[in-house]
Amino acid sequence: MIVSVTKIELTAYSKLLAFMQLNQQIIEQLKQSPCKKYKLSCNWNLKVWYTMTLWENEQEVNDFYRNGIHVTAMKQASMFSSHIKSIRIHHHDLKPWKEVKALFNSPKPSAND
Repeated sequence: MIVSVTKIELTAYSKLLAFMQLNQQIIEQLKQSPCKKYKLSCNWNLKVWYTMTLWENEQEVNDFYRNGIHVTAMKQASMFSSHIKSIRIHHHDLKPWKEVKALFNSPKPSAND
């Protein structure tokens, strides 16, 4: 199984509403996809957002990322953020947020468990 985690830092609070609207459309796409599980988190200041999704394999992840509203969102990402990071982890289920968020703070995020 593949856990995909993305961290997005918004450039300004003025981008929050548009970001949330686009994110809701992505969630709707997720519900129609082969994604097994997903969850969202944000920092207390609402400027840093995280998504975590669980997939059977890399092909499912790539198919989702390259189609539908998600591909549109990737093209518009620079309007919301100049700091977007994504990692993939081989794991049988979604991981705790504390553990996953710490991966973004380490010098080299580990792709394996």
